[in-house]
Order: sequence, then C-alpha cells, then structure tokens
Amino acid sequence: MRDAESRSVSCIPPMHPVSGRPLSLRLYPDPVLRSACYPVEHFDEWLADVVEEMLGLMQLHGGIGLAAPQVGITQRLFVAEINRRSLCLINPVLVGRGGSDQMTEGCLSLADVEVNVERNLQIEVQGFNTRGQGQRLKLSGLWARVVQHEMDHLDGVLIRDYETQPGDKA
Repeated sequence: MRDAESRSVSCIPPMHPVSGRPLSLRLYPDPVLRSACYPVEHFDEWLADVVEEMLGLMQLHGGIGLAAPQVGITQRLFVAEINRRSLCLINPVLVGRGGSDQMTEGCLSLADVEVNVERNLQIEVQGFNTRGQGQRLKLSGLWARVVQHEMDHLDGVLIRDYETQPGDKA
C-alpha cells in the first residue's frame, strides 16, 4: 500500500535471496501479482533477511505495506509500517472482523491508480513472526485496512478488482 506522503529513505538496495540481485518492485501487469501464494514452511535466516529487505524496499518507495508477491516471492508474508511501528506477518489468517468503511487506496505495484475500497474497520488476524512464534492481533483503522490490502495480494487480488465498471449496480 502506498503512503499518502512519499519519504526520502537512504538504504542499500536489498538483495533477492535466490538470485543474489537486488529485490525489485513488481509492477502490474506482472503475472506474479495474480499468484496465489504458498504458506511459509521454514522460519530461518533467509526469511528474516527477506523481511528486512522488504521493509527497506517499501520505505525506499514511500509505502506503508508490501506483500511478498510484489517482490516476486510467492509465499504468504507481508510487511507494513505506520508511524514508525513495523509489522511482519507470516501465513496470516483473518479470524474476526467487524464494521466497514470506504477509503481511497493506492498500491506500490499499480502506479497512479487509486480505487475506493470498502474494508472492515476492525479485524483480528493470526499468523507468525520471523522466528515462527504465533501472533494474534486485534487491529482497527488504518492498520486493519493495510493488513487487509496486503492479505489480498497474497491471494492475487489487486485494488483494481474493486473498481466498478460502467453499468455495474452500486
């Protein structure tokens, strides 16, 4: 997810863990963005490195969320950062939700696209951290929205999928 204001962040380009080349942001219509991701099975140094590299790349591009398929990795993990608080969630599952609200969202992989998206205002999500320790979080507001946006990416869903087409019933 894109931050409303871009930031200037100085960092060394992160390296892709498999190819040894820098991680790079995948842009629509890259087919990896439509991939359903596989669960993470190994909680190791590789995973911790990927998470740190993703956070750096997200910050470099002025984002507040970044899912693994957005860097070409088809595993179920994402990172987010709001107000200098960061979160990494691996194999996330929504276990509760409530309320709803509409807001315009952007996406790092869909430059210059903004879509009005209805999402739950409060969610409860469970998953794991990079050490494989379980987490269960109750989130609301922008945090809930960002987590839902990034979880969509893990299922190959993009904000464009929320656009209404001419003739659609509202």
